[in-house]
Amino acid sequence: MNSIYSAKLKGKTVFLRCDLNSTIIAGRVALSSRIREHAKTIYFLSEEDAKTVVLSHQGREGRDDFVDLQRHSKLIKKLIDKPVKFVKWNEDYVKKIKEMKNGEIILLDNTRFLAEEGKELTPEEHAKTGFIKKLTSIPNSIFVQDALSVCHRSHASVVGLSCCMHSYVGPVLQRDLDALSKLNEIKDSKTLVLGGAKVKDSLKIIEKTLIKNYANKIIVGGVLGEVFLKAKGIKFGAKDKFLEEKGFNEFNSKAKSILEKFSDKIVLPIDLGAENNNCKRTEIKIKNLPSELMIYDIGWETIEKYKKVIKESKLTIFNGPMGMFERNGFALGTKKILECIAFSRTFSIIGGGDTEKALMNFGLMPQDFNHLSLAGKALLSYLAGEKLPGLEVLKK
Repeated sequence: MNSIYSAKLKGKTVFLRCDLNSTIIAGRVALSSRIREHAKTIYFLSEEDAKTVVLSHQGREGRDDFVDLQRHSKLIKKLIDKPVKFVKWNEDYVKKIKEMKNGEIILLDNTRFLAEEGKELTPEEHAKTGFIKKLTSIPNSIFVQDALSVCHRSHASVVGLSCCMHSYVGPVLQRDLDALSKLNEIKDSKTLVLGGAKVKDSLKIIEKTLIKNYANKIIVGGVLGEVFLKAKGIKFGAKDKFLEEKGFNEFNSKAKSILEKFSDKIVLPIDLGAENNNCKRTEIKIKNLPSELMIYDIGWETIEKYKKVIKESKLTIFNGPMGMFERNGFALGTKKILECIAFSRTFSIIGGGDTEKALMNFGLMPQDFNHLSLAGKALLSYLAGEKLPGLEVLKK
């Protein structure tokens, strides 16, 4: 795959696929690391006298965060101190792109407004349809993929342009790939820390990762950890109703199957943090379950157990919180595990949708880790050795 730094950019129309997808709070776009880092790429391209056309998505149809990108364009303008023209899909965007001068920047509207999500076509099929065909008609163009976080999707804006023009890896994506190359360089003592509530995806990743021996230990927390405990026959009590109502019990058989194959590699909680009748945190040992108290975190003994594994690891990848860290008194597990990863000798890669928010809450900085990945599910898919459509098309 070719680096954008190897390309002659002056006068070229550069279609830059970013991931500006961010949290929307009271109608305002939260300034995320994704926006900050991609803004640096946009600035670089403009300084090289390229005509930069930015492509990104935001949210999903039917959700509150499914909004246009006009507010994103204003944030980028402030960050790079350059004009950023926002162009909607119902405008003559091809004409506006052809009229661009060297160094100018256009941000096209939310690509998911064109219903690209869910259309998992081949790159060649995408290249022949819709807005991709219009964009590829613009002469003297190149494509730059700058977001690992979208590469697991075979969507039009991710794979369609690469079929028809020279394509390059952007600096944000390159940093992810450079960090992940450590997976192959480090042969043993590799630990994956997985938490959160995306149980289906996590179970798939765990199984593939262990089958291919990409990790030696898997530490689990959050709802994912509770599903594994349920698979061992543990009855929680009050938390059982929550797991049933939210549909997590359907994953018990899969978790049980994984435990039967890899019980020596999966590290489970030995105690949990629960809320007592005075709304204070209390620790409950697994052997003392079931309990009528609600569980929101891993416990103190589990934290120490997990820290020992991390300190013995040469490489640690963190993706997903250990508990409900936003809830008062239950940030302990996530905080202590992240601190251990940050300040031990292990080579550290952290990612996932809640990770940046957790860092801010705990006073940790991205530079406390070897690499902060802006990818979530795509990072896990990469770890499991899956082929990512957005990377495969670049290799061609």
